[in-house]
Amino acid sequence: MSAPSAVADFHKERTNFLSWLEDQARLIRHQPKSDSISEVKANLRERGVEYLDRLTEASIFMACEASDHICVTAKPERFYNDMVPRMCSLLQIRMPQLAMRLGINPKCDMCVHFIIMNILAEPGF
Repeated sequence: MSAPSAVADFHKERTNFLSWLEDQARLIRHQPKSDSISEVKANLRERGVEYLDRLTEASIFMACEASDHICVTAKPERFYNDMVPRMCSLLQIRMPQLAMRLGINPKCDMCVHFIIMNILAEPGF
């Protein structure tokens, strides 16, 4: 696989994760019914881990295969090898915690919505 392909794969996985997370926030905000909240709970517990695993793999692969690419060199050294996987790992821990807070009451649901929106506003990677 070429360097531009590795970079494109990382950007695709990043976009997929952020788009999926935005969809979860939208469901919480615009469809606060118990069945929608249950769906988001399950998604945050299960699917979030999958998205973040793929993002971690793509980040490490890009760091190895495209080490001279401008997207990699523009960030601090080892950013895609260490920092992005660490951020993904922390988000993998955070997603089930957010899921646990859903469905308790509408106020908790909106708190989870705002936390997700903050992640989307400043994902760090």
